[in-house]
Amino acid sequence: MSHGDTFRLAQERLRQYIDDHDLRPGDRLPSEAQLAENLGISRISLREATRSLQSLGVINAVSGRGLFVSEFSFRPILEQLPYGLAVGGASLHEVFVVREALEEGLVEMVAKRLTPADLDDLQAIVDQMARKEEAGESLTETDKAFHARLYRPLDNALVSSLIDMFWELFNRLYSSLPGERDPHPARVHQGIVDALRAGEGMSDAMVSHFSYIRHRLEPLGSSHKEGTGEPGSPE
Repeated sequence: MSHGDTFRLAQERLRQYIDDHDLRPGDRLPSEAQLAENLGISRISLREATRSLQSLGVINAVSGRGLFVSEFSFRPILEQLPYGLAVGGASLHEVFVVREALEEGLVEMVAKRLTPADLDDLQAIVDQMARKEEAGESLTETDKAFHARLYRPLDNALVSSLIDMFWELFNRLYSSLPGERDPHPARVHQGIVDALRAGEGMSDAMVSHFSYIRHRLEPLGSSHKEGTGEPGSPE
């Protein structure tokens, strides 16, 4: 058996061990010697497998304590995405389409679950955004906080991770785009909060929120379509 096959076998058996024993985030794995014996693999192969699964966020090594099952996180995927997108030729426009569809598709569901406290929190973030905008300060973290807080009432860890992942990925790529960003971000975010308070027009508010970005990316979308031989289509 080749080294690559041995490595994949060790990784597969370690994953299977976690599944078979119904281990949950925070649960401790056996010692290296015991685990290697249980899996029927060498300790060297086990070490390679554990390093690989650590990089994927499946397990976590705590110095002096051992190996533990990790909480699921998109972070390892996110860290690899910019490189993968560059190699695969995916565009900023494509990332935007996914982010826009995700947020616009969920906002109506959010509206049904919002409490007055949720709306107050969102308003406080928009007020902070307006102050920073007036002072000429960076709005990056405030914008991120708004979108994270907006979808929190869904109480869905997967949704929260996806919102965070696509926000960060888009921001990384969008920040390198030449030209000015939306000169009035607080205003468009205020529009979302106002629509949520009114209980209507949420979808229109989200469309408005993304309209400036969409306008800036239209040339990129057309270029991408031309490069693939596909006809461009309006957003």
